[in-house]
Amino acid sequence: MNLNLRDYSDFEPQSLKFTPDGYLSGKIRVTCSGVFPYLTDDGKTVQRLRPNKEVSAADSIASLNSKPVTLRHPNDDVNPDNAKTLQVGFTGTDASWDGDYAWVTLTITDRAAIDAIQRGEVKAVSCGYRAGAVSNAGNWRGVAYDEVMQDIVYNHVALVKEGRAGDGVRFRVGDCALVEKLFNQKVDDASKGANMKTMILDGVQYQADEAVVARVKELEKQVTDAKDAADKQKAEFDRVCAAKDAAEAENKKLKAEAVNDEKIATMVAEKIALVDKAKELGCEVKAADSVDAIKAAVISKAFGDEMKIDGKSADYIAAMYDCAVSSLSKVKESAPVKDSALAPDFAKINDASLDSSEDAYNKMCARIAGKKEAK
Repeated sequence: MNLNLRDYSDFEPQSLKFTPDGYLSGKIRVTCSGVFPYLTDDGKTVQRLRPNKEVSAADSIASLNSKPVTLRHPNDDVNPDNAKTLQVGFTGTDASWDGDYAWVTLTITDRAAIDAIQRGEVKAVSCGYRAGAVSNAGNWRGVAYDEVMQDIVYNHVALVKEGRAGDGVRFRVGDCALVEKLFNQKVDDASKGANMKTMILDGVQYQADEAVVARVKELEKQVTDAKDAADKQKAEFDRVCAAKDAAEAENKKLKAEAVNDEKIATMVAEKIALVDKAKELGCEVKAADSVDAIKAAVISKAFGDEMKIDGKSADYIAAMYDCAVSSLSKVKESAPVKDSALAPDFAKINDASLDSSEDAYNKMCARIAGKKEAK
């Protein structure tokens, strides 16, 4: 019967020293021979002997060389497909047997694993290995066993919480009936192997219990959902602000247009009044003439062509125009009212029929004299 097994051994953290590169490294004992209880797939406990000759076999010891070191046991054996994710260090090439224990140098390169050792969270190592088991009951140093293990080949060395001490030997085999004590978890969970999962936080890979990974993922989803909600709220806020700014700009534009319309209407009314006033004062002007031209005509009418306004300021022209209007208005008001009977009927005079201005004058005088005699 071939089995994938794990055993555990306490080690002294101070036996690992920092290298100049900041790694932890040291030669520690990782396994030994003995009788240890294991849980079978059907939940029964079986005592298995790891014979000294099998544990100390040259091929078995050599298989401890150049192996990955993991932080706790993975669910599967370490291989080229998952080593990059699982590996936190490596074993050296100096595996040896001292008659009781197998030793090998461990070098820990991963920051999380180094921190776990320094905090005291890692207190033991556990070898993951493949081995055969045959039914062969017996007794080893006063301890009964049911099966004997053989052909032990190591796959990896894991850093774990704690091993089991007792019987004068600090090393004990894992995946056994006492594994609940090792990991502070239920035996039925341990019988399946450590339920470790890999997760990535901020680009760094970690291994944790499956429930922890699930909780972390749940929290990550909550954070993501909260961020999405915040992004949506910001987008809605930006949309409302944009609509508000557009409305204010449109309102400002409409107000400006209204002001322009009022201004244009006022200017047109002022222009019409100016033209009417100029004509009333006897100036020949047109609506198409500029304001300055109309005012210049009124000023010229009042004060003669000698009064020039070219180059004068707007205030000067306005003042001079007011004076001209006042002067022309006074002249108009002071002009004598003529007797309608004696006033010449200019409407009946056709200048075009007159041969000369003298004839026109003589005829006008005769018409006036005739009206007087008739009286």
